[in-house]
Amino acid sequence: MVSLIENIINCQTRNWFKEGELASLLRKGELDQEYSVQVANFFTDVPLRAIVEFLERHGLSVEDLREYYRKHIKDVYPNRDLEEFLG
Repeated sequence: MVSLIENIINCQTRNWFKEGELASLLRKGELDQEYSVQVANFFTDVPLRAIVEFLERHGLSVEDLREYYRKHIKDVYPNRDLEEFLG
């Protein structure tokens, strides 16, 4: 079964990016250019509640997400609601 997050992040692309692969990138702090659209979609289009559930499901912390967002996303695709959550 495809997750809500996979449906959202892949809606504009042809190459499918799995939720577990996204978690791995976040954990490593890396940005794979092949999946940059999906990563941007995650930070801009996925509802905050789904992001929190994603973090819990994959053993990621808010700090992991904050660091990744600040390093790779914030300057290009800012999300004010997410920034408020991340503090």
